[in-house]
Formats: sequence, C-alpha cells, structure tokens
Amino acid sequence: MYNELYRVWKTEKTSEHPQPLPSDFYNRSAAYLKGLNEIGASNNANALQHRLTLKEKQVAERLLEEIKMTRLQKIADSSLKGKPINLHDLTDNEKTLAESLKASAATFSEVRTQSVGVESSTAGMELTIVRFLEDTPEVVGVDMKIYGPYKKEDVGALPKQNAEVFVKQGAAKPIDAK
Repeated sequence: MYNELYRVWKTEKTSEHPQPLPSDFYNRSAAYLKGLNEIGASNNANALQHRLTLKEKQVAERLLEEIKMTRLQKIADSSLKGKPINLHDLTDNEKTLAESLKASAATFSEVRTQSVGVESSTAGMELTIVRFLEDTPEVVGVDMKIYGPYKKEDVGALPKQNAEVFVKQGAAKPIDAK
C-alpha cells in the first residue's frame, strides 16, 4: 500500500486535474494506517522495528494528507473557475464536494450579476419536493432563500439543484408530486 500511496501522490503532484482513484482507495489507506498502528503497538515489535514502523506511518500519513489537499485544491479550482472536471475520476465524497462547489459558484455568480442590475434567472426556478431522511440544518438555496431547518421525516420543497445534492448525499429522497 505504501508504494500505491507514493505513486498516487507523485501523479497528483504532477498533473493538472484529479487523477482516477480506485473507489476504495481511502478505505484501504485507512486500513493500512490502522495496521501500522497495530504493528507499532505490538509487544512483539523490537525497538528498531517499532521505529521503522512509526516512521513509515508518519510518511504515509503525510502522503495521504497531501493527496487529499491536492485533490481538494484541484476540485475547488475547477469548480470555481467553471472548468469541466471528470466526475468518474473522483471518489463519492469528492463528487459531492465538486457538485456543491459548482452550485455555490453558480449562485455567487448569479448574485453578483443581480447586484449590477441584470435580470435574475431564478424567477421561474423549478422546485423539487423531498422527504428528509435525517435532521438537516437550514441552508441557503441557489435562489438565495433560506430553507429549513428540517427534522427527520419532514417534507420540503427546495430548488432542484439543492434537492439533488441532498438526495446524492443520502440525506433526502425525492417525492413525485404528480
């Protein structure tokens, strides 16, 4: 796993866009670090083995943190600049982040456009009705209105973009009102 971490780190540092990651990459990395913890804590480990395992764990943690931060920066830059990003190269959590940032950037751009007197495109905004599967704090919709807070099993109408984010995160289910 260490070699894979190093390879991914090196690839991410030298590429402009997030590189494809196996869907279980972060889970396997966490299991690898947990295994290093167990080896280092073992009573059977001699002093040299303990120090080497500790050093390997420190380097692996640093590589993993840099991978996460580099990918986060690439996702944020692409989303905020409106550049396309291949969602198939992202993990599920990264996809959710990219979609949220894109929606937020669009909202910000729309608000900025409204503030200089250009007509708003939210006048006929399509709302989606959802049933919340967990407690959810209030949110600012893409139409700049506040929605919520919602309790588990509450039903609410949200702008379609916001509702899609909640559904993808598993926090809500759409309700067909037709």
